[in-house]
Amino acid sequence: MISQAELSGAKILIVDDHPFNVAVLAAMLQMAGYTDVTSTMDPREVCAMHRAHDYDLILLDINMPFMDGFAVMEHLKQIDADTYLPILALTAAPEYKLRALAEGARDFVAKPFDHSEVLSRIRNMLEVRLLYKGSCHHGQRVENYDALTGLPNRTLFQRALEHTLAAEQRQGVLHLSAVLLADLDGFSRVNDTLGQAAGDEVLRQAARRLQQCAPAAGSLARIGNDEFALLVSALDTPATAMAVAEKIRTACAEPFAVDGGEVCLTASVGIALHPGDAGDAATLVRHAGVALHQARMAGVNSCRWFTESMNTKVQQRFEFENALRKAHSQREFELYYQPKLDIGSGRVAGVEALLRWNRPGCGLVSPGEFIPVLEETGLIVAVGAWVIDEACRQAALWKEAAGQPFHIAVNVASRQFAEGNLEDIVRQALLAHDIPPAMLSLEVTESAVMADTERAADMLAALRRLGVQVAIDDFGTGYSSLAYLKRLPVDTLKIDIAFIREVTRNPGDAALVDAIIAMAHSLGLDVVAEGVETAEQLAYLGRRRCDQIQGYYFSRPLPAAQCAALLGNQSAMAAEAAPGVPQRTLLIIDDEPHVLSALQRLLRPDGYRILTAQCAADAFSLLAQHPVQLVMCDQRMDGMSGTEILDRVKDMYPDTFRIILSGYTDLATIMESINRGSLYRFYTKPWSNQVLRDNIRDAFRDYWQRHGLAPAVGKPAYA
Repeated sequence: MISQAELSGAKILIVDDHPFNVAVLAAMLQMAGYTDVTSTMDPREVCAMHRAHDYDLILLDINMPFMDGFAVMEHLKQIDADTYLPILALTAAPEYKLRALAEGARDFVAKPFDHSEVLSRIRNMLEVRLLYKGSCHHGQRVENYDALTGLPNRTLFQRALEHTLAAEQRQGVLHLSAVLLADLDGFSRVNDTLGQAAGDEVLRQAARRLQQCAPAAGSLARIGNDEFALLVSALDTPATAMAVAEKIRTACAEPFAVDGGEVCLTASVGIALHPGDAGDAATLVRHAGVALHQARMAGVNSCRWFTESMNTKVQQRFEFENALRKAHSQREFELYYQPKLDIGSGRVAGVEALLRWNRPGCGLVSPGEFIPVLEETGLIVAVGAWVIDEACRQAALWKEAAGQPFHIAVNVASRQFAEGNLEDIVRQALLAHDIPPAMLSLEVTESAVMADTERAADMLAALRRLGVQVAIDDFGTGYSSLAYLKRLPVDTLKIDIAFIREVTRNPGDAALVDAIIAMAHSLGLDVVAEGVETAEQLAYLGRRRCDQIQGYYFSRPLPAAQCAALLGNQSAMAAEAAPGVPQRTLLIIDDEPHVLSALQRLLRPDGYRILTAQCAADAFSLLAQHPVQLVMCDQRMDGMSGTEILDRVKDMYPDTFRIILSGYTDLATIMESINRGSLYRFYTKPWSNQVLRDNIRDAFRDYWQRHGLAPAVGKPAYA
């Protein structure tokens, strides 16, 4: 960054009270090519000498008679109050290090010292000093130097690199040089977990370590938050640059000491060569940045050379990101909707809204290509908010057209769940489109929830309080435990497609699917299987009493208009449901026809096979002819009470679940029947429609869990 002539002519003062130390330092500097070296063994002379000569570097011993190094620094600060005081502190007492740096020393070397290390530190300090002297006022200092580490910043590094390359070109000699860019892997976690003060201390220590790694012909700068640039000139071979990179990685792998303990990090390095990789300073730095990006992509503690193929990929990625940023503002995104089939009824239970990008000139872009980029860039937060609003808008249109609510689910990206103001976004969308909260379900991935379970539980609880439903997406692929799942306020588990693909052929996948369904139902949760593509998969899941499926076997994701047409043809869709799945058969016994009609209307949409009887004789006739899992009987019947009927049903058909529904309460009779094991539940008239439907659904789940899942004889419920 500074020419060799300027460095060689730098004014250096050696201050030490031992003649031997003075002689050794003077000889070392002269052999390194420095021509203007002065010395004194009397620290009282330093200030006067500095006023007269304005030294570029002062090598200052700390332990001296008459006036120690700290006192000398205090006097020098009065002379150079507004400039860079170029003091390299030397001492045989390492415990003085922090005090020396605090008192104004720019660097520190403990005796006995390594000559190459001292020369490297001297060169770095001289470069800073000489560049600093060119600054006209304090504003230029702030503009060109990093306040935290004292290193040149990006602007000064770029300018110095341009100067160096231009000087070589004027001289007609192009030396092999390299720009190395290094950053600290995982540094953001330090600020997030330990605070900014700890992060600043790590950066200061990293800067000092990198200075030690820089060769004599090297210039270091801090050009980003945790990113450093190093120019290494006059290389013998490219391998020399790689050796420097290895030193950097080794140095940064050592623990960093901060208040309260240690921080362990690694470094990634990207390298670009001059003149091979670039002929100008700006391109050289940019290509080193491309190599650093590839090193990060390869994993922590990696190093990569720049190649032209990297540049092509980066350009393509840049264009892709830029197009994505425009896509949101220019309304290029749209939602497709994939129906979910309720296995019990063979009818559509709702849809999942899926983001699609119709890129001009390219058509539909695969979600696997653009959604990860939205996540990485943070665009997913704004786009995700649009998805929620658009899904609610479409749900409102379908509700108005059909005259009844329709359930719609929306995926919430991990970054959106962690960073976005999700609760407010959902509340605003519900209010803006005036839809019942129960119409909306938010699907959050298992990994996003488990990243911070306490915060996730609070967030999910807040969403549930709004009235929306919550599903855990891709369940089984993460690392959740039953203990955590029990604590999370969720309604549904979605089994990941990875377990569904081989569920009919792989015993391991089948066992996991069975276990997830049983566990979810035991916790009162619905289960949705993703990626169902064959009739065999559907039949298997139906026999295991999975609640819903979605996948290409039933329907691909569709644009809103096509999905609306599909939703309007429920009967055709029901005919495509799985064959051979056990029927859910319910027998209702009541001597009042209007009660039977009301219960049939209430329960028919849930897909049950409903049998009805108005007397005990008809009820037992139906039980003899049909396999029935659930019997619901009115208590006040002519000739035989409901509890008496269900006592007989218990004796003849012990596997059935039995429910009393009564308009009056005879607690003694009911309790006796419960104690005899004749009753599963007891409800009073008038009943709560939703409570009754939910409890009947749970009763069928309990039945299949207790009595097995073998197919029932007879016609399927939704054939």
